[in-house]
Amino acid sequence: MASNLFHIALDAGGSKVIALLYDEDFNMISSHRTGSLRSNTTPPDMVQRNIDNLIDEMGIRGKNIGWITGIPDGGLVQYIKQICPVEQVATCGELELGLHAAELFGDGLLALSGTGATMFARYQNAYFATGGYGAAVSDAGSGYWIGRAAFNAAIEDDEERGTKTVLTDLLAEKLGGTRETFGRSVFRLYTQDQISPTAYVASCAPLVSQAALSGDTAALQILERAGYLIGSQLVALVRKNRLPRSLPVTISGSVWRSHPLLFHTFRDTLAEAGLDGNLHIPTFEPIVGAVIGHYYSVHGTFDASDHARFTEQYQKHAFTVSSDLYRYHNPQKIIPTVKADAPPAKKIIDR
Repeated sequence: MASNLFHIALDAGGSKVIALLYDEDFNMISSHRTGSLRSNTTPPDMVQRNIDNLIDEMGIRGKNIGWITGIPDGGLVQYIKQICPVEQVATCGELELGLHAAELFGDGLLALSGTGATMFARYQNAYFATGGYGAAVSDAGSGYWIGRAAFNAAIEDDEERGTKTVLTDLLAEKLGGTRETFGRSVFRLYTQDQISPTAYVASCAPLVSQAALSGDTAALQILERAGYLIGSQLVALVRKNRLPRSLPVTISGSVWRSHPLLFHTFRDTLAEAGLDGNLHIPTFEPIVGAVIGHYYSVHGTFDASDHARFTEQYQKHAFTVSSDLYRYHNPQKIIPTVKADAPPAKKIIDR
C-alpha cells in the first residue's frame, strides 16, 4: 500500500532553487527548478512568484510532509509549513550534499562552483571553508565570475581597447541585440523581469564554453583562469588548515559542465600540490545528495544495489559534465583544447 507520507529535498542556490518530492521508499515523485529566493539579489515580488511556481509545479499542497531536507530557504520552508503539515526540517550544508552526491560519507574536500564558488572540507568532525564571499565582493572561479569576465572581455573588444572576441557577438545576441548595438544592450540585464542581474550574468557562463570550443582566446583564458582559481583555493584550504592530502576530493556545481579546459586546469593545479590522487566525479546533482543523506541516516549504508536503484530513480538528476572530464584517469589521452597557435597555459594564467 502506498504511503501517505512524503519528503522534500531542497537545494536553494544563488540563481535557482531545485526541489524533489519523494516517498517513504525514496522513490522520486516530482522535481522542479525555479528562480532564486535570495532577497539580497532578487526583488521581493520575484521571490514570491518563484515560491508559488515551485509549490504549484511540485504538487505539494495538501500532502503530509515527513522531512524537509537539504539546503532550504527560510521563507520557502515557512510557506510550506503554512500549507502542509511538516514533521521535521533536517537542514544540511553544501558540503554534505556534495559529498553524498559522490557517495562519500566521511571526511572529504568539495570544490563547489555554481553561481558562486566555495571550497569546503570536513576532517575529524571539524569543518573548514574558503571563498563564498558573494558576487558583490568575490566569488573567484564561479559562474558569476566567468560571466562577468566575459562581459569585461566583450566591453574591451567593443571599446577597441582589447582583443577581438566572439563573446561580444554571443552576449549581444543573448541580450537581443547585435555586435553593433552591444554597448547599449548591456543595460538590458538590469531590467529583466524574471531574473536578477547577478543570476543573469552567471547565466552567461555557458557562452564562454561555447566561445572556447571555437578556439576563442579570450574565452580560453577565462576558463583556464577559473580552473586555476578554484584549484588554488582548495589547495590553500588544505595547506592553511594542515589537512591530509589523502582526503577524497569531489566537485559540485554547474560550472563543471563547461569546456574541459577548466577541469583540466583545476586537476593540474591539484596535481602540483599532490591532491589529485583521490578525485571522485559525483554520480548525481547535489539535490540527490540530500536524498542520499536522508537514506543513509535511516539505513546506515549505501551499497551497490542502492546505487543502482538511485541511478534509475534519479536519472533526471545525474551529474552531467563534458565527456572529456571523465578522461582525467588517462591524461595522456586528453585532446589539447587550446589551438596550436594559442599561448601556452602557463603564459595564459597570471599566477
